Amino acid sequence: LAPAAPGPAPHGLDSTGTPILSRPWQLLGLPVVTVPGHRDPYGMPLGIQLIGHPDRVGRLLGIARRTQTLVPEH
Repeated sequence: LAPAAPGPAPHGLDSTGTPILSRPWQLLGLPVVTVPGHRDPYGMPLGIQLIGHPDRVGRLLGIARRTQTLVPEH
């Protein structure tokens, strides 16, 4: 479990934000799922990364699905 980005999602569709916090997991070849977390005061989502084991992707996706249901939508 880790933050997906150093801040909220950027406004608009020109960028998805910086991938700097996902680079270590990519380097290690680990699967990552990002789910929306709480929102900042402007309503922009703060992403949460769930990092899994390469042999347990299905379990990671199940945890991501459950995690997403725990975070209330605004």
